[in-house]
Amino acid sequence: MAILKCKMCGGTLEYLSGQNLAVCPYCGSKSTVFDQDQKLFEQFQNQFAVLLNQSPKPGPEEGFWVEANREELVREDGEKIEIKYLAKRRADMCTMYVARYSIIYLFEERHREYAERYREMIQKIKYPNQEMEKELSKYIPELLTEYRLTDGRIFVAVRKREGVYPLQMLGILLDRHVAWIISRLENLCCLLDYNDMVLNALTPENLFVDPANHQIYLYGGWWFAGYQGAKASGASEAVIPCLGAGRMGLGKHVAGQMPRNRIRTDLESIRLTGIKLLGYADREALKQDTLLPKPFRDFLLDRPEHTPKADFARWDRVLLSSYGERKFIPLAMTEEEIYSRTCEENDSSGG
Repeated sequence: MAILKCKMCGGTLEYLSGQNLAVCPYCGSKSTVFDQDQKLFEQFQNQFAVLLNQSPKPGPEEGFWVEANREELVREDGEKIEIKYLAKRRADMCTMYVARYSIIYLFEERHREYAERYREMIQKIKYPNQEMEKELSKYIPELLTEYRLTDGRIFVAVRKREGVYPLQMLGILLDRHVAWIISRLENLCCLLDYNDMVLNALTPENLFVDPANHQIYLYGGWWFAGYQGAKASGASEAVIPCLGAGRMGLGKHVAGQMPRNRIRTDLESIRLTGIKLLGYADREALKQDTLLPKPFRDFLLDRPEHTPKADFARWDRVLLSSYGERKFIPLAMTEEEIYSRTCEENDSSGG
């Protein structure tokens, strides 16, 4: 069944059918589930029951994974590697494959430095304490393997948890779902800030989502990551307007032309991601919205606070003003539904 975590002690909540309540058996805390979403919640539990209880251990292929696309690659040492995947897309400086238990990023040889930065930055992440490391490290890429192919391309694979999908595959979402996604991104921005890092790539294309448990994973984009105050090496296309320096110098290693990394770039990117997930092309389109709660709309349109901590605190106030007490709103999607929304893109060279 779906996993609901207690806000007080972190224990797993139990859903009381017919009472619209999720109760913690450890500390007794209760959370309300919307009346109108009761049937959706139960449907959601049934849809994800198999997925959430699957073992990550290798076993016989089942379901639509039998029909997964296959691609053969050859390592530098001559060993042949077969990739089985359900999605293949361009991702900034590389090609991304979504496999069952991993995300694979394939970099052209000329983009070797971006592959190296991806690996180096994720391995340098530190946490304030062991408790936060246990909680937050799961949302940061875990390197599985890296090697060079015979054609010079760099193969980088990171672990993917079961039930996690590219965020962009979910398409346009209801505002309440966009709200919890923003909450997770604000939290992860605080972690980046603790490390003095800026991702420069907080876009739906680089983010992954666990719809069942309302979690966001920063699997992609680390090829553009850098330390605050240092010159940026580039940024995802959607993030370029947030850099404050236009397009000049992006992708060009010319001294003096690159803007500096600043954490507000990521905070501004969160707002653009929220706008896109709501189905709007840009801020100007969002201004015409009359259905989104005003505090929520104002948050997306306003400039961010100077620090992630202050911005997160503001977002908490926006949530309260917009929706009142926090409630778990299920996002019911099956794995088949998610992957049926996409088809394989042509793999063009170039970045």
